[in-house]
Amino acid sequence: MSAGDLVSLIQGLLQSRNCHKMEVSPENSCCFCLTLRSGTILIGIGNCLLYLSMFTWYLTSSTIDTGGLRDGLDVTSLDISIFSIFFVKTLVNILLVVGAVKRIPSLTLPWLCANAVSMMIAMVFIGFTILFGTTKLNLNYNEYVTSLIIMGMVTGINLFCWIVVFTFRNNLIMEAQIERIPSEMAVNNQQSSTLIPNTSPPSYNEIEGYKEGKPPPEDSPPEYEEAV
Repeated sequence: MSAGDLVSLIQGLLQSRNCHKMEVSPENSCCFCLTLRSGTILIGIGNCLLYLSMFTWYLTSSTIDTGGLRDGLDVTSLDISIFSIFFVKTLVNILLVVGAVKRIPSLTLPWLCANAVSMMIAMVFIGFTILFGTTKLNLNYNEYVTSLIIMGMVTGINLFCWIVVFTFRNNLIMEAQIERIPSEMAVNNQQSSTLIPNTSPPSYNEIEGYKEGKPPPEDSPPEYEEAV
């Protein structure tokens, strides 16, 4: 096998590997007619509006009598906690929308971490309510069932949104890896072509001479008159 045939074989193997990887296309459906990207953007915008409305309700509602900033008094620890949660949640949702629009997978990671912590806290509250709802919390039957249903629905919706964003992030990483394959293949082809010289195959006389154990024929020495 000549060097040119070897280079062709390497190129064919790399191309077949590239085609095999291109067949693995990431799943891009969210629900109904939405894609993962549009679903992630909708989740981020919806959460921003939700937390903004809840924070506004906390500042303006007359049913809450906790004092502090909303009554024109000094800032309390509850005000600081509510503002911190609102700021963090709004920030991670803005990063989620920006990451989905610009297709940057690293910007979706804060949202995944923040909501994973929120789901863990919600699961702890659900377990505590199931165990001590009617005893330590002094809830009647209707309050007990209603609180469990509300917390279960909120946790289930949050889990579904988390799975959508997590799948979208994995697809972005997979698409970035697929886009890097052609450039890597071109570099490998260039390196293989520079390392292996494209020499011509030996002639028929040389092959026959090697098979018989004889050296290839050499040119006869010039005659005396020509040499003089």
